Amino acid sequence: MTDTISRELRPRDVQVLPIATDTTVLRARSWTRQRFEIEYALGRGTTCNSYVIQGHKTAVIDPPPETVTDIYREALRRCLELETIDYVIIGHFNPNRMASLRFLLEIAPNLTFVTSVMGARYLRQAFANENLSVLEMRGKETLDLGKGHILKFIPTPSPRWIEALCTYDQQTQILYTDKLFSAHVCGDDIFDEDWDKYKQDQRYFYDSVMAPNAPHVKAALEKISDYPVRMYAVGNGPLIRYGLLELTKSYTEWSHSQATREIRVALLYASAYGNTATLAQAFGLGLTKAGVAVDLLNCEFATTDEIRTTLEKADGFIIGSPTIGGHAPTPIHTALGIILALADTSKPAGVFGSYGWSGEAFDLIEGKLKEAGYRLAFPTMRVRFKPSDPILKECEETAIDFAQSLKRARRQRLPQTAASPLEQAVGRIVGSVCIITAKQGDIATAMMGAWISQATFNPPGLTIAIAKDRAIESLMYAGGKLVVNILGEKNHQEYIRHFRKNFAPGEDRFAGFDTSVAANGCTIFNDAIAYLECTVNKRLECGDHWVIYAIVDDGKVLEANELTAIHYRKSGSYY
Repeated sequence: MTDTISRELRPRDVQVLPIATDTTVLRARSWTRQRFEIEYALGRGTTCNSYVIQGHKTAVIDPPPETVTDIYREALRRCLELETIDYVIIGHFNPNRMASLRFLLEIAPNLTFVTSVMGARYLRQAFANENLSVLEMRGKETLDLGKGHILKFIPTPSPRWIEALCTYDQQTQILYTDKLFSAHVCGDDIFDEDWDKYKQDQRYFYDSVMAPNAPHVKAALEKISDYPVRMYAVGNGPLIRYGLLELTKSYTEWSHSQATREIRVALLYASAYGNTATLAQAFGLGLTKAGVAVDLLNCEFATTDEIRTTLEKADGFIIGSPTIGGHAPTPIHTALGIILALADTSKPAGVFGSYGWSGEAFDLIEGKLKEAGYRLAFPTMRVRFKPSDPILKECEETAIDFAQSLKRARRQRLPQTAASPLEQAVGRIVGSVCIITAKQGDIATAMMGAWISQATFNPPGLTIAIAKDRAIESLMYAGGKLVVNILGEKNHQEYIRHFRKNFAPGEDRFAGFDTSVAANGCTIFNDAIAYLECTVNKRLECGDHWVIYAIVDDGKVLEANELTAIHYRKSGSYY
């Protein structure tokens, strides 16, 4: 991926390239992060991919959002006569695409929209009082564009995108997957030829977007397995051609892992303007990172039986609601009624949501749950309007704490056993006591770590093992900055006491310490004996930890005469 020009300075543009017979991709590129949503948190920008198939008839697939409508229009003009467009195929509906849909409809007023049944409902609501031509695809219909381009349609609904639809062209064997297999990364590569470098972006997209919908992802994978596919034409990021089998296998394994987790959390929500849905996504990521299965339900579309069954299977639940006209929406009232009817007060609960002015919905939900005897596991997350990055991080940390409390409760119910000889032997491995600090945008955090080792001489590099449920983990992607503060024997116990305590989500980890700022923006503890400024180069998934390889950019010894503090353990089964 080219970085010859700073991302902040690069203007939006559209890449246009033929990718198969009669088939063209138009990739609208945004080099910087555009929205405060957890799926964009890596800050690598994104592409909005649209496609054109020109048989005897012409179809446009997935026009982009309004932020790139103007440059997309000009790029599309270079590909075809806009008046000749016969079909616009919509993989998922989003109101931010209305500007692009409207300009296409104005230029080609006789075009026909092709979408799922639910997508057709959204379209008709958005184009109220307008006479639209819409084809609703339920899974058995085909669309013949001529020249062998016979399109088949595969509904792939999930709570996030109830209207999702994949499109398959049997002539080119391209599967247009929309969000499935996507990644938010912007660069010059149209295809994933160097597919290994996109692994972490694809995994992050899965964890933040797909993991809470794992059962629906599994169902989608089963549906598309019936088709011979040579390319995934994704909605965001590079098109998948070289790593197709590898990524499909990974999606299968990740979804299976989600489905087989012992502890389950029901994550219920409704959203008026998308803000509560954004918060739900952050909660889902935190729960996923902490190793519990997430059953995400959009109450606007879930049946009462689905809600009841999901709650019965769950070990705990979290419910999110907007406030509309001083009330919670009807779907939340329905879900709350089911919760109260089940009356299983042994399950911990949580409440969150976005509001504009008053937030009465939270008081209603809290009050009803407390009256029924439910225990609220965390203070209600009340977010006014759109959430910021620090708020989303706080939601993620709150969800991690919620999951960890469920895991602790389960361990306490199990008989305790002494450390095995193997665990005692592994525990003899020692490490220096360090505080790792990291910063990304407005988010700064820190953790104590002793699983750090020098890995390379040239360039100087080290490895850091970080548990998947640590808050700092999400800042440890390639390009991320960190500082390793190496502690001495004299004062390391003070740091151990501080960093071993349970921090409240969003709590300042640095309070009470003498600190300064490194050249890379991360925090230095001034009474450490040395520090190393590092850049994350790679990360490797290893069981319940990520192993981070970081290159040391700079460093300094602050106390030359003091010995490094060493962490000793009796068992290799805990820190």
